[in-house]
Amino acid sequence: MSVAPRPHPPALPHGELSEVLPEIFVVTGTIKLPGAPVKFSRNMTVIRRGDRLVIVNSVRLDERGLAALDKLGKVTDVIRIAANHGSDDPFYAEHYGAKVWVVKGQRYTAGFDTNAKTTYFTPHHELDAATAPPLDGAKLVTIDSLPPEGLLLLPDHGGTLISGDCLQNWGTLDPYCNVPARIMMPLLGFKKPYNVGPAWLKQGKPPKIQLRELLDLPFANVMPAHGTPVIGGARDHYRPAIERVSA
Repeated sequence: MSVAPRPHPPALPHGELSEVLPEIFVVTGTIKLPGAPVKFSRNMTVIRRGDRLVIVNSVRLDERGLAALDKLGKVTDVIRIAANHGSDDPFYAEHYGAKVWVVKGQRYTAGFDTNAKTTYFTPHHELDAATAPPLDGAKLVTIDSLPPEGLLLLPDHGGTLISGDCLQNWGTLDPYCNVPARIMMPLLGFKKPYNVGPAWLKQGKPPKIQLRELLDLPFANVMPAHGTPVIGGARDHYRPAIERVSA
């Protein structure tokens, strides 16, 4: 089993695990940009299947948060769908012995340079559109951005889509966004509901046809890595933004 040869990033301020849909939990935490004073929020989604827990978009929890997680079940798997997320995956692999699954082509590198040659952690499994994720009925949707991005589609509750940096929902800025972030984010187009991530769009250059194809997916809900979960009517909510950037 692969473990990180460096200390894990510390637990940063976060909220409580909340069951936003039956057997689907979300907790909002914090991310700090390397070398910058900006801090903003990010979400971890936890899916429960019996006594198993599968984490998507991992966020390291403090001791109290881990105790709450342990009450829900046993963490068996961690799925990385976002190329610019994943720094806390090695912690969960070591702490729980969880298997880590990544979108094929994603790597664990220092900072946000996901194309760097030196890696500090080797995942247990790679996923592509033909690979079954470790969740019954789930499907990985891949986007050929640079680096590659994924979304996880669950059949639960009329279709629930878990996104990384692709689909965001920052209609309001929560307490985990600090003052520099509150100044920067509206200027850069982040403070919008039902949004396609502006930085990801610019840097990743995803194929427009693959963005349009998201509207063919059967989803009513979105659990974004950034912003508030969208419960009900999600595909229609995101349609204007997706059509705008994929025209």
